[in-house]
Amino acid sequence: MDFEFIKKEKNEIEIKIIEEDVSFFYLIENIASSKRDVEFVALKKSDHLTNEFIFYLRTKEQAAKDVFLECISEAEENVLSTINNLQKLTQD
Repeated sequence: MDFEFIKKEKNEIEIKIIEEDVSFFYLIENIASSKRDVEFVALKKSDHLTNEFIFYLRTKEQAAKDVFLECISEAEENVLSTINNLQKLTQD
């Protein structure tokens, strides 16, 4: 996995995602958009000629890094719950 910080400030982070599947970041974006302290969140394709995306998060009060880590934890819980439910569904 190839990620790099473009911007890392108290209330703002910007991460470049290079040559990776961004599905998990769409989930994080969705979770972050429901957070009260999130001012703006977006996932955008940085260049149509390359497989690079930019994840951007800006918060009001809480540190952007903390909100980002909370969203990752929630996304992980969602994915694991979905996996467990699918496994139960497919058991004979």
